[in-house]
Amino acid sequence: MASIFFVGVSKINPTGCLLRLYKTLKNHNVTQVAFLTRTAYQEPRNKPAPFPYWKKKFTYLHELTDPMLDRFDGNTKLVVVDGPPAIGKSKLCEHLANEFGLLYMPAPTQDDLYINSYGFDIRELDSKLPFYTKSFDVPRFLENPDDKRAAYFQKTFFLMRFEQYLNALLHLLSTGQGVILDRSAYSDIVFAQAMANAGYLSELVLQHYMYMRELGLDFLLKPHLIIYLDVPAELVKEKIKQKGRPYEVNSKVFSTQFLTDMENIYKEQILKKLGHHSHLLIYDWSKAGDLTTVVENIEEIDFDNYEDNKLSDWVFNTTGDLLEVRHAVDSKRPQMFMSLYDSKLLSWPRELYWETEEERTLKNVLENCPSEKYEEGFNPDCGDQVLWKIPSFKRFTLRRTPCDFVNRSKYMSN
Repeated sequence: MASIFFVGVSKINPTGCLLRLYKTLKNHNVTQVAFLTRTAYQEPRNKPAPFPYWKKKFTYLHELTDPMLDRFDGNTKLVVVDGPPAIGKSKLCEHLANEFGLLYMPAPTQDDLYINSYGFDIRELDSKLPFYTKSFDVPRFLENPDDKRAAYFQKTFFLMRFEQYLNALLHLLSTGQGVILDRSAYSDIVFAQAMANAGYLSELVLQHYMYMRELGLDFLLKPHLIIYLDVPAELVKEKIKQKGRPYEVNSKVFSTQFLTDMENIYKEQILKKLGHHSHLLIYDWSKAGDLTTVVENIEEIDFDNYEDNKLSDWVFNTTGDLLEVRHAVDSKRPQMFMSLYDSKLLSWPRELYWETEEERTLKNVLENCPSEKYEEGFNPDCGDQVLWKIPSFKRFTLRRTPCDFVNRSKYMSN
């Protein structure tokens, strides 16, 4: 049974210009568009081509000519599917993306972080690196969660989800196409808190994580809709066994207590808080639910209600306010990311930083790696035909091959 909170308002003027993202005068001539609609049932409408944010920045000069609002419609929404591991979230994301014409951004993985665009996996360089700068991915964490690198590992995951969420906002505001995510920066705390409860993160590390998280979430607009798939801990363990990955099946991490902690944190901290802002659908997913039912439930949601601060993040008094958000997520993403990366309370716990000599060694190793020495597309050592070389300035925590936009051509009609 779904638990529903009504949120949002959609307004389109006679020319098709979406005004739902900001307040309008009561006497404005509008047509209500209060529902997400499957693409099969949408009325044909000529939209401007998406702004090519993947090629150029949105500048203040573009404000004068870019028809941003004309791209928006009732499906211009940010949707998150959440829940415990191994229960089929990605399958539901893909189905809803196809049904509603949303861009599906797969969950970040550490392959995005470690494998560069030339196909080289920098985890192969670990033998040359100091302990704290060696790679530490999900299999290694599940095999040894007491490793001191688990703290930096969890920090990196939040940063990857934060970066992806900014990319989701950029895509939505630049194209008018809604986005669906498999988990988000908001729910990453579920893993951090459960890790702390199990003793894998110290209390001081968790304090730093919470500080970084609060700073990061202040930059973001909360989702329009959260779909939570509820599965009890013991059944999650069975599903993990069915997947058959040895490092998951044999890990002490996925204990009944750890998975129960995750479930409680989801319900008591994440859903309860976000439910005041976002629309929320909760399903018992003990047996894979009927995808058609989920689609129908979404179509029945009336988004034409802003009572009690519902969707307040998406209410803008003027188009200028909305444009400022778009400028921020377009041009200030690197600064936002690095401000979080460098954020600290008083002094960092040893697990969260690299000493000067460690950073120097890492830098030297990467500079002597042919596929890491220069920026992507400007690396003659990897076959790029260029007139000049551009040294690489990437920080180690930035994803080398983010998967956020792998489905852009599939789910975009323009």
